[in-house]
Amino acid sequence: MLVVALLTGLGFVESTASAQWVENPAWTLFVPATAVSFAISTDRNRYSLSETITFKYRIVNISNHALYVPRTTIEGCPTVTMHVTAWLEDSMGRRNVTGWGVSCAGSFKQTVSQRMNKEAVLLKPGEHSDGTAALILPTGITSGAYRIEAMLYGWDYERFTEQERMELATIGNPLLRGEIPASIRVTVTP
Repeated sequence: MLVVALLTGLGFVESTASAQWVENPAWTLFVPATAVSFAISTDRNRYSLSETITFKYRIVNISNHALYVPRTTIEGCPTVTMHVTAWLEDSMGRRNVTGWGVSCAGSFKQTVSQRMNKEAVLLKPGEHSDGTAALILPTGITSGAYRIEAMLYGWDYERFTEQERMELATIGNPLLRGEIPASIRVTVTP
């Protein structure tokens, strides 16, 4: 036992504790959504059925290191990723969602670094990024109390090619991955 401890201490034998941690590049290129806080707000809490609700959102880096977060609600072509999306939820927990569509015509010859320059913002610890998004009220909803449920989506490791992942490793700071929810109450009137 003393020999194993001595060899482990000298680096000749790997300890079983460290052997159980398999290095995963996704852990160094991306950080979980718990690294940020995400909150939404509106200018008022009552909207008519004919209105579009514009809400504000704030992403705050609550981690101890700088990281990249989405700059906009939707990432354009060629990937087309919704980073901030929202829907209404009624008192029974039913979601009332409107759809969206995007068309990508033509070729897109951008490196992943060029894409991240447009689609991501670097936040140091304690810094925040603000944005706005629109929620179009779905047809068929009735007046009453609702919650606006919003979701912030980071990037997905699997959506990048191996070459893009190698390029991401050179940008110096990780990207946000996963998702984080936020909600507020609103009333819809006739």
